Amino acid sequence: MRLRQEKTRGLLLDMGEVNVTRMVAFTDGYRACQYANGIEDEEYGLFRDWLRDVKHEFPGEGWDVKYLRDCDGDHERAIRKFLDFAAEFVALRERERQGS
Repeated sequence: MRLRQEKTRGLLLDMGEVNVTRMVAFTDGYRACQYANGIEDEEYGLFRDWLRDVKHEFPGEGWDVKYLRDCDGDHERAIRKFLDFAAEFVALRERERQGS
C-alpha cells in the first residue's frame, strides 16, 4: 500500500528502472525475507486467491506478463494496475472486518 500511496515512479526509481520484472523481484524478495524470518503473510495469500478467483486477474503466466500486455507495454501503468487491485482488496478486507 505504501508503494501505491507515494508517487509510484519516485519510489520505484529507488529500485532502478521502473520495470514490472523489478517489481516482481522486489515482491518476491520481500516475501522470501518474511519466510526466512518466520513471518507468514496470510493476507498476501488471500489477495492472490482473490485476484485469481474473483477478479480473474492472476493468470498462470503471472500478473506481470498479463498487465504489461494489457497496458501496451507501459511498465508504470502495469505496476499501477497491480497496486490498484491491491488497494481494492485492502479496502474490501477492511469493510469485512468492520462488518459492512
